Formats: sequence, structure tokens, C-alpha cells
Amino acid sequence: MQDSPDESVPFYAITVSRQFGSLGREIARRVAKRLGIDYYDRDLIEKAAAMLGCDMKQISPLDENVNLPFASALLPLGIGGKAAHRRLFEAQRSLILDSVQRGCCVIVGRCADYVLKDYPRRFSVMIYAPLKERIKNSVNELRIPEYEVNDYVRKIDRARDTYYRLFTGEHLTTVNNRDLLIDSSSMDIDKAVDVIISAARYKLNIPNLD
Repeated sequence: MQDSPDESVPFYAITVSRQFGSLGREIARRVAKRLGIDYYDRDLIEKAAAMLGCDMKQISPLDENVNLPFASALLPLGIGGKAAHRRLFEAQRSLILDSVQRGCCVIVGRCADYVLKDYPRRFSVMIYAPLKERIKNSVNELRIPEYEVNDYVRKIDRARDTYYRLFTGEHLTTVNNRDLLIDSSSMDIDKAVDVIISAARYKLNIPNLD
């Protein structure tokens, strides 16, 4: 039998972890839009950098953003030693915890599922897909040139996993702290959004306002 969410916690958070090329970011955006709640992604790391007085050119969050140079996107921790990386992570962690105190939200990446693992109204999703499908998405949706897409996606996978393991002790594909895993190749984007919202509503008692 499902436990009822803590009624004393007014806001819920949906965290979305994703493999590169799985279209997880677009799915997360549509979840937030459908629910009418805040959406956090690259802006979190920008704010964390500002808190520490960092130059954004030294930070590489491995975002699926074709405006980022390929070279910098392959550096998940940016420039600097582990102490600097840890300070940035802690600033980002503080922003994540602050975000859930201010309103309901969807948070993409940033180890948010781990940061919020003890938050009583958290629903965490992992979006993945077979490598072949992610490569195809990277060419068709992210406009990565075919001649370097295979190597690019594999390097991003390794870099994101390294980042996640550094701060959580788990691989990115872990099932720990995850409520739902979705193979995005098995359904279209809108159907994935439907599945996430339906499952989150069940766990968190989110009212259906459609």
C-alpha cells in the first residue's frame, strides 16, 4: 500500500535524470509546462557559478545545447581541482533545496534526485534509450554532425557518469533514488510526459487540473 505524502510539505519536485540523446530535457520541459510549475536546468549551475564568482567559461555542465562548443561540453567538471568542483556542487545543492521551498518544480540533472533523496514530496525519473536511438536523436534533434556523433555521445556518457559518481557514489544509471525509468525510444515524447505525470500524481497526490 502506498504511503501518503507528508501533507506538511506544500511543494513537490519532479527530478529528471537522463542519458545524453534520450530527449530527457524536452520531456522534462513539457512535464513542467503541462503541470504549470517551475522548470530548472542550466540556470541552476549559472546561479551557483555566480554565487562563487566563477566564470561560466570554466564550467561545463554537459548540457544538450548545440550552442555550446563540442570541446567544452566534453568537460563535465569544468576547469579546476576537486575542491573547486565540490564548492560548485554545494552551491548548486543549496539552490536545489531552496527551489523546492519556493514552489513546485521540475529539475533536470544536477544530481537533484540524490540531493532530494530525503525530501518527502520528490518524484524521480530516469530517462534512457538504446545507444543507437540516442545517436539518431543526437543527429536529428540536436544537430550533431554524423561524422562525430558516435564518439561524442559515448564521451558524454562517460563524462556524465563520472560527474554523478563523484558526488553520489552511484552510477548515473542506478535505480537507487529513482521512482520511474522510461525508455524514451519505446514511446513518443507526449506519451512519456503522460506516463510521468500520471505516476507522479499517484505518488504525490497531485490534483488533476486538466
